[in-house]
Formats: sequence, structure tokens, C-alpha cells
Amino acid sequence: MKKNKLFNKVKELIRENKGISIRKLSNRGIDIFILYIQQLTDRERLSIEIIKPILDYGKKDILDIDKMVSSIIYIDDISIDNDINKISDYILKGKSVIIISNDERYIVADTTKVGKREIKSPEIESTLRGAKDSFNENLDDNLSLIRYRIKDPELKVDNYSIGRRSKTNVAVIYIKDIANEKYVDEIKNKLESIDIDGIFESGYIQKFLLNNAYNLFPQTGIIERSDTACAHLIEGKICILVEGSNLALVVPKVFIEFIDAGDDHYDNIYLSIFSKFIRVLCFMIALTLSAAYVAVVSFHPDILPPQYILTLASSRATVPFNALLEAGIMEMVAEILREASIRLPQQIGPAIGIVGTIVIGQAAVAAGLVSPLMVIIVALSIMSSFAAGDFTIIKPIRILKFMMLFFTGVLGIFGFVMGLIIITINMCSINTLGTSYVAPLSPFNLRDLVNYFLGDITITKKRPKLLKTRDKTRQ
Repeated sequence: MKKNKLFNKVKELIRENKGISIRKLSNRGIDIFILYIQQLTDRERLSIEIIKPILDYGKKDILDIDKMVSSIIYIDDISIDNDINKISDYILKGKSVIIISNDERYIVADTTKVGKREIKSPEIESTLRGAKDSFNENLDDNLSLIRYRIKDPELKVDNYSIGRRSKTNVAVIYIKDIANEKYVDEIKNKLESIDIDGIFESGYIQKFLLNNAYNLFPQTGIIERSDTACAHLIEGKICILVEGSNLALVVPKVFIEFIDAGDDHYDNIYLSIFSKFIRVLCFMIALTLSAAYVAVVSFHPDILPPQYILTLASSRATVPFNALLEAGIMEMVAEILREASIRLPQQIGPAIGIVGTIVIGQAAVAAGLVSPLMVIIVALSIMSSFAAGDFTIIKPIRILKFMMLFFTGVLGIFGFVMGLIIITINMCSINTLGTSYVAPLSPFNLRDLVNYFLGDITITKKRPKLLKTRDKTRQ
């Protein structure tokens, strides 16, 4: 009865025309059907490791499922199943299903072949020192890069299939005797609760991991380099890889860690401290410099040296806008150039961005629309926004700097301070997996703060307290 259902399933698949190819073989009176999708199957392996051995089998014993699995088929990844409802799912994932007329079970062989990029140097996380390999869109390649670096039997990979229609493979990676069990369980529960048609990039998963969809600041880290991902795993964090995405996610990640860069852990300790302070300064410049210009020019020019007040006034004599409009227009022009350079083809994007900035800036000054100082401020603000280790932390700054401009333009220095307070309160109210977003500043932990800025493995012998890891000692 069961085998009739299997053959009925074959007829149903033929009738539905799902793009499934069916190869029929016969050996010693036994009918064998091999079901697969040509575009997802390594047809050379299918021919050499499955079809040829079956056709060459000439022994007197009756051919059955167990004999095919144990001594005929060459494929290494092979299993036996009897659930006819899973046949379509197996085939759509790129596997080959083998049905035999004298058995109620069927064979599932992994003959998947998917087009993919080679492992190349990172494009987002540029580095002067460190590994040059980066994740690509193939999940197996990405897992191999992690297993190549971490050969610990406690490294765990939990696999999920998410998306009713896409059935995207998602891997949750952690080191069992280091990572906090509550964090791992919370991530798993969130992934299991996702009910959506399709997942096509890690950004989809990132949205479901947010505690609040309206939070402006990112709560998960973006990782392109495999060595950085391994460093986070060793620290006690959880890494999430999504099939079809070249960017991994890491959780939990607090605000101060977004300013960190991989080079900091390889370079001299003093250079690491200096670089991090530079990035913190760049973050503040990108957020507040234009607003500070408006506060000084419109409300408090008396804080400048007397001779410079006259110079500034003469440079703005022909500007037809007040300082708020001037700064707002120039910041918006800079954002337009930034967005345009990203969307343009790679060969001409950087050239357009640089040439456009120079030409528009000079033309605006020559036409008397903006002051030279405003062009310098906007250029410095844009350059500072590229200094962060994780580019996602700059995305909220692109929005918040306009809020700072508005508050400052309306209320002066009081609005400037009020804007900073609102941003700080918002950041303090965010938590990621129960960890404060502004840790280790609040709740204050001197050891974690010092270890972050030192970034030297010979000195930072304890893992961050905020991660609440099982194994708290690095060395």
C-alpha cells in the first residue's frame, strides 16, 4: 500500500510540472525513479555516483534500499525516509530522491550544486592587518571558515529552516561552554517564532531580533570577516549565518563595541587606544559639528575670538540663508551625494562622489550660497562618519544630526544640549538580550571599560562581565 503511494507521488509530481526531472532506471526487473531539479543538482555526481553504480549492479541478489545505501551508491551524504509529504521539500532543496518499486521507503542523496562566489577579501570591513578572507553567500563555505579557525568540540551549530516559501537555512553558532545559555535560548525562540513567506538576507533576521522595531540604533553587529566572527564566538557571543547572505550577525552587541575594529586587537596597545579615541571623536563630530556651527553663528558668536567674528561675518555677508537653512541644505546635499555614489556602478561611484563634492562645494561658495567654513564643516562631518568600525552605527547618526540641527536652530545652545540628552536617554532605554545598550558605562564596570580600550589579549584575561558567560576566563 505504501509503495503505491510513492508511485502515486511520482505521478503527482509529473502532473504538477514543478520543474522536477525524473530519471527512470530498471535493473533485474526492479523499477527505480530518481527525482531531482536540474538547476540545483550536480548532474555529473548524479550520473557517476548514483546512476552508473545502479546500472552496473549485476549480482544475483535482489536490489533493495538497504543494499543501495550500504554498497552501491557512492554519495557520502545519504539517508532513508518514508514520509511521502517530505519528498517535494527534499527535491526543492536540491537533493535527489530515489524511489524503488520493491520498498516502501525512499533514499535522499545530497547532490546539491548552487552557483556561488569565491571567497574574496572583505569589502566592508577593510583591514591593514588581519585575515583577508570574508564570508560569501554560501552557508557551507561560511561554516567552513569558522570551523577552520575554531576546532573546539564545544562549537555548536544549530540549523533552522525559516520562510514558508523560501525555506532559507539559518545557522546559529556558539561555543556551548562559554556562551550564556539564556541568550542562546532567547535567540532560538525568536527564530522559531518567525512566520514569514521568505528570508533572503541576514537583514530580515536582524529585524526580527530587535526588541522594538522602532529603535533607531542597531542592536546586532554586522560581520563580513571570518576572523572577527571567531573572535566574537570566543568572547562568548552568538553568531548567526543566513543562506544567501555574505554578512553574519553577532549578538549581543552594545554601543561602544560598534566603534571597535578588528585591527585594534592586532596592533600595538597604544595605537589601539589612540585609534578608539579618534573614532569616538569622529562619532561626536558626525553627530554635532553642524549643530554646533549653527549654535555659534546664530546665538553665541561672542565665544569666538573677536578677529575671527569679523572674518566669519564677512564670509557670510553674501549668504542669503540663515545658519540653520545653510547647514541643513549643505548636509542634505552631502547625503544626496553619499546616496548617489553608493547606487552608482562601482567603477564610477567613487569618482562621482569626490568630483561632485568638490565641484558643488566650490560652486556654492563662488555663488555666495554658503560660507567656506560651512563647506569645511560638512566635509569633516562626512569624513568622520566613515571612521566607525561597524558602519551600521553611522546610519542613525545620518538622521539624528538633522534633529540636532533643528533643535539647535530653534532653541540655541539649550536645544543642542536637549538633543544630546534625548539621544542619551533613548540609548539608555535600549537593551539587547537583557544587556544594557550603553554597558559598561551604565551599569558602570571599570574592568570592562578599561579592557575595551586596551584591547590587548595579554592584559584582558577576563571575558566581558556584561555577557554573563559560563567560562569567564580567557587565559
